[in-house]
Amino acid sequence: MTHPFAGSLRTGAHKPIRLSMKRWGRHFTHLGHLQYLSNMGAEFCPYIKSFTVQTTPFIGRLPVLFFIFLACLPLSAQQSNDGPYYLSLKREILFGGASVGAVVLGDVLRAWTPDIMLSDLRLGTIPSFDRAATRNSSESARKGSDLALNVSGALPLLLLAGNKARKDAGKLGILFAETMAINYGLTNIIKVSSRRPRPYVFDENLNPTTIIRSNDRAAFLSGHTSVSATGGFFFARAFSDYYPDSKLKPVVWILGAGLPAFTGYLRFRAGQHYPSDIIAGYAVGAAVGYLVPTLHKKPISGKGFTLSPTGNGVHLAYRFK
Repeated sequence: MTHPFAGSLRTGAHKPIRLSMKRWGRHFTHLGHLQYLSNMGAEFCPYIKSFTVQTTPFIGRLPVLFFIFLACLPLSAQQSNDGPYYLSLKREILFGGASVGAVVLGDVLRAWTPDIMLSDLRLGTIPSFDRAATRNSSESARKGSDLALNVSGALPLLLLAGNKARKDAGKLGILFAETMAINYGLTNIIKVSSRRPRPYVFDENLNPTTIIRSNDRAAFLSGHTSVSATGGFFFARAFSDYYPDSKLKPVVWILGAGLPAFTGYLRFRAGQHYPSDIIAGYAVGAAVGYLVPTLHKKPISGKGFTLSPTGNGVHLAYRFK
């Protein structure tokens, strides 16, 4: 069974561009928790006047997102050089292509994960640290985690309220799209590789003939927590870079770091993840959300170590007085 995807981009001076593709396989997971990405592309890139997509799965949005990367690159080159970030056309295309490749690989591997009956699944034992998750089940917590995820993922939009960041909207859009794609690719590949059953699979009342699908074996690591942490830490890192002297920095970091933690707690209460899944997801998402903008920072004048991107990689230097 295939699911059609169709989207259109309308630019200021060109006719609408139609993009279409078909998704493979039976089990591409619906990733509504990343649906805000496409809408954010239009917010960050003024070239794009309208954006419509008929379906929400992230795999179908990838060609559109990569087009947004390329559409925004000329804009970012024309913007103020006063911002803290530096973009390289060759490097961003390379990073963007690698990110898209990781996402596609993860989804393809998940699509190839076969369905099995519960009776054929080796459940093994649960570490004592994680056992409490098997006793949790809350639909309200699950819905709350979806809401918390979308809010934290949309936090970078708040950067546009400031004049300095708004002047670099194109650059921020590219960096955020790269960051989210890298995190999603890593998260999905780890999920497919570990194939850890979710807590509810251990329910003793389940019929042994119950069909266990790929998403039922995607506990490690928590994708909700990972994506939420990526958005939160990207927001806090970028805010700190644009407004280093702002009195709001502590509030921004508490919000950026606290909301993903709350998202993870709700996933635990919903019986979707073990504590170890949530900790790992938080760590991966926070690292990606923090490091991608950090590695794009311009060299800082003055004494000390500087880490800055170049066309061929990363440049590490120490500057004396």
